Amino acid sequence: MVYFRKPRQLLVLTGAPFERSHDQSLAMMSVSTPGRKVICGGTTANIISRLLNREIQIDLGQPLDPKVPPSAKMDGFELVTEGTLTLGEVLRLLEEGFVAEDLKSNAAVRLATMLLDSDIVKFAVGTRINEAHQDPNIPVELDLRRNIVKRIAHLLESKYMKRALIQYL
Repeated sequence: MVYFRKPRQLLVLTGAPFERSHDQSLAMMSVSTPGRKVICGGTTANIISRLLNREIQIDLGQPLDPKVPPSAKMDGFELVTEGTLTLGEVLRLLEEGFVAEDLKSNAAVRLATMLLDSDIVKFAVGTRINEAHQDPNIPVELDLRRNIVKRIAHLLESKYMKRALIQYL
């Protein structure tokens, strides 16, 4: 028996575009790309919220987790999360080969599950420098967003047989 279906697509938007003039392109990408959509990062969520006139609502229904900031909701998006900390935790989960049912649900577990439930994952990665990450007191684990996304994409392709595409903005 053969089962045919359309590939399940996921768009992960993370980071603000390098040029502020490209913010509109980011917002248009978020509505024109087929499949499910996720926003990782407060600045990214604020840009899309402002340009699409959609409200961001903190998801108070999830239990608090000291490792991962709480998620939020926005019309048209499956998930809205904090950026680098959450992506770093997703990377760790994928490296360890997690089982979602064995873990307490948080934004990272939900995002990692969505990545594995998709056939094609497109990352739109903004390259503007995040001023919040310029503090020398920030832990070294808070790697550059681009490097974390590259490592996630590599894992998705090599370990989980997914197609991962990265577009830098």
